[in-house]
Amino acid sequence: MQVTEVTDSFSLESVVPFFQPIIDLENNTVWSYECLARLVNLHDNTYLPSQFLFLVERHHTVAQLTETIFKRSASYFRDINMAWNINVSLCDMTDSDIIQFFRSQLSEYPNPNRVSIEITAQNALSEVESFLSFAQMCAEYGVKIIIDHFELSNENVQKILKLPVSAIKVAGSLFESDDGNSIVELELLISASRKNGVMLIAEHIEQQDTLKKVRELGLKYAQGFYFSQPKADAD
Repeated sequence: MQVTEVTDSFSLESVVPFFQPIIDLENNTVWSYECLARLVNLHDNTYLPSQFLFLVERHHTVAQLTETIFKRSASYFRDINMAWNINVSLCDMTDSDIIQFFRSQLSEYPNPNRVSIEITAQNALSEVESFLSFAQMCAEYGVKIIIDHFELSNENVQKILKLPVSAIKVAGSLFESDDGNSIVELELLISASRKNGVMLIAEHIEQQDTLKKVRELGLKYAQGFYFSQPKADAD
């Protein structure tokens, strides 16, 4: 459902990062935080991007949204020794102004190697040359790439693992499947990622049974409502 209080007074000042932890399952500690855009109105109601992106598009401020979330996340974690990441769209990845913005911000940021960028598998594979160019810029500052919305198939595994990525997010639903082929493909992904030094993060974990299967398969990182919903403060 979209935001109903639509007025011309909408401003990106009302958009802030919420933080959801990614858990290190070996130590039961927070490994990193994903910074997610949320709109908070005057009544402290919180809205997901799907509910307010039409406002951002209406005001032609899509690129500014990425800049806003990056700046506010970077400021929040600037003096905290914690890894964090934001999501970047295909438009961001191919926007020369956004790339210059990242260069400017990262060149002045302490320990930019604490920063990661999430890009969907579809965007990475649909624009490989643009992805490689963006990844090269990230590598110059020690920024890592995380692949999100990954669809499990042998073809996708081979293509993604050829790219310069540090981690892949795998949907928790894949660990709940009783399909023999899916289980075999998942095990192949786990084996191939280890050989290539790519971390796997089980996401959308909501049930203890799902987490149990994630642990049994040897994954080290997980994320989801089972641990915490996105919050205004990282704690």
